[in-house]
Amino acid sequence: MAIPTDPHTPQQRVADQLEAAHRQLTKPGLSRRHRARVADRIHQLKQEASNLGH
Repeated sequence: MAIPTDPHTPQQRVADQLEAAHRQLTKPGLSRRHRARVADRIHQLKQEASNLGH
C-alpha cells in the first residue's frame, strides 16, 4: 500500500501557512486576543522559515 506524500516542500508549507495567517489577521472584527495569537503564529512561522533557509 502506497503512503501518500505531500508534494510541497517544507518552505512551501511554511509560506502557505504564513499567507493564511496574514489573511486571518486582516479579517475585520477580530478580538485583540485573537490578533495577538495570530501575530505570535506569524512570528513563529517567520522563525521557522528562517531556520529552513539555512
